[in-house]
Amino acid sequence: MRAATLTTLTILLIALLCPADVLSWRNGGLGLYPKSTAPLDWNDPAAIWWKVPTPIKANACPILVGDRLIYTTEPAGLVCASAQTGQTLWTASNAYEDIIELSPAEEQELARAKSAMEGMADKLKPLERSHYKLQRRLRNDKKNAVLKAQLRKLRKEIVTLKATAGDILERFEKPKTHDVNGYASYTPCSDGKSIYVCNGLGVVAKFTLDGQRLWVRKMEQPDHGWGGAVSPTLVGGKLIVRFSDYTALDPETGKELWRVPNPKMFGVPASFELEGQWFLYTCRGELIRVADGKKLPSQDWTIATMSFAFFNTPYLEGNRLYVVHGAQGIQGDAYCMEIPGTVKELEAKGLTQVWYRELFHDRYYANPLVVDGLMYTFSMQHHVQVLEATNGELVYDHLIKSLNGRTFPGLLYVQGKIFAGEEEGTILFLEPGRKFKEYARYQLEECRSTPIFAGKVAYLRTLHHLWAFK
Repeated sequence: MRAATLTTLTILLIALLCPADVLSWRNGGLGLYPKSTAPLDWNDPAAIWWKVPTPIKANACPILVGDRLIYTTEPAGLVCASAQTGQTLWTASNAYEDIIELSPAEEQELARAKSAMEGMADKLKPLERSHYKLQRRLRNDKKNAVLKAQLRKLRKEIVTLKATAGDILERFEKPKTHDVNGYASYTPCSDGKSIYVCNGLGVVAKFTLDGQRLWVRKMEQPDHGWGGAVSPTLVGGKLIVRFSDYTALDPETGKELWRVPNPKMFGVPASFELEGQWFLYTCRGELIRVADGKKLPSQDWTIATMSFAFFNTPYLEGNRLYVVHGAQGIQGDAYCMEIPGTVKELEAKGLTQVWYRELFHDRYYANPLVVDGLMYTFSMQHHVQVLEATNGELVYDHLIKSLNGRTFPGLLYVQGKIFAGEEEGTILFLEPGRKFKEYARYQLEECRSTPIFAGKVAYLRTLHHLWAFK
């Protein structure tokens, strides 16, 4: 009975959000747009309502709040655009320079230091490139004393050169990130009245719909050298973020309420409500009570030699959570976990494993999806694996050989079709069912984000444009 209630609440939530607002990443994490009537023939020029350039790239998805599209730009930009035309209404930046208060003397010193850094760029960039190459070589030859000595010498040269610019730049130094990931891979979220945004500098901010910053908080920098991508979510009256720990902030003030230390990862947690209380569940199998941040009995799964390779969000259907994770050539795992009937049981024992299935050993950036009793997964190397949602039995495993890019976009359920994509711009719509069948395939342009659907319109952020299909 409770499972039926959860399913009904899920359907009701989707009905309330569609075709109006899309307030968070993957439309509340599930990726369901059953009532969308947007065109799916994106090769048809008549389907392109508008297309506007976005000169500054980013990977995050847009969100839709009323008649406004909200999206991010590198490294710390926030843009509000008209959903009717794509034209920019306002922009804001949450870079260190925008949020760190300086005295007049410090502002002068910062200007001098920046000028000094620009003057030494021709010397610094080759040293940094050599440093990166040596690090890569040392990963494959960790005991090489010659490489270690060369690396120490190079680091000393870089530090000495940077020191001539002064100490003040250390307060504005960006954390490491991967060129592909960047700093703007965090999709914003909204409660319909305000906007919450994170970036890979470790900054969280709240804005009005008109672009006024209400508060900003500089937190710790992301804990992985590739940066971060855990989009903020509003759960149980709290703003959940992650840079190095899962952390709850007060949405009104930005004050930290609790934090839960956890190993490096990139996945946005799923959330569910039980007996009026909210809980988080990550694709690593961590169970967290939202009220106070207490970590409850958890699975704490691991991936050998690639402990950070947890990239997506578990899928909630009824009282079951479907989880997928893995690493290329190392591991591939799918689980179905059941939520017990009471909070007392949950706090005592956590979730119960219903089934486990070994998958193709690969990374799983794309979120799993459950449609009509089948669980769909899409690996980085283009394996579509479909399982029975009830018992995990393999229905089919299809390799799409004609794709080249990594499958960063998540799986969506739209108008009875399944959306999938890859970073070089191939858009796929698949027929649900027990055999692999493509409904349509289009080629747009380089893209790492997932589209959103609102009524008659689909919106997509590629690296170079914002698109609307109607």
